[in-house]
Amino acid sequence: MKRTKEQYLDLLRYYFRKAKSEDLQEILSDHEEHFLSGCEQGLSDEEIIKALGEPKEIYNEYLSEGIVTEKKGLLKGDLKEIMEQAQEEFNTIKPQIPTLIHHASKAVSLTSGVLAYLLAAVCWFITPLVGYLLSIQWQPFATIAPLPAISILTLLAFIVTGLFAGLIFFFIGKECMNIYRVKQEEQG
Repeated sequence: MKRTKEQYLDLLRYYFRKAKSEDLQEILSDHEEHFLSGCEQGLSDEEIIKALGEPKEIYNEYLSEGIVTEKKGLLKGDLKEIMEQAQEEFNTIKPQIPTLIHHASKAVSLTSGVLAYLLAAVCWFITPLVGYLLSIQWQPFATIAPLPAISILTLLAFIVTGLFAGLIFFFIGKECMNIYRVKQEEQG
């Protein structure tokens, strides 16, 4: 069967379709150079193809020698190169990790401290207000009967619980702010 240069190069493209595009372009340019030099020597396409060999054999030879690597799965490159690049990036980031953790812990302790102080203020503001409203004959809406009076014991339990909840949030905020100050002093 007579093959032309184009058919031969198409077969090479077919066999090397899973190879990296850089490898494929290099192989095709090498074989085109062989065809050009053969034409300059006066050889026909058939003679040049016979001298070069079958595309499948060329592909198997390149693959067995490790000159060409195939793209596999989602990783479209040499896995070794990808692993080396990941290792380099990790080695670049690794010295920065303690600093990043330090900054993150400062931000968390400051945010937690401020939030705890705010919750303490809310508890201390709302508890007496609700306690006062529950202790009087309060009619929230004109058309509805007033709320029934609650026991003084229940009222005291509610107020004490609210005030102690505020204290708990206050001490949590104080500890978080102490941690923040220590972190601030370590940095400065």
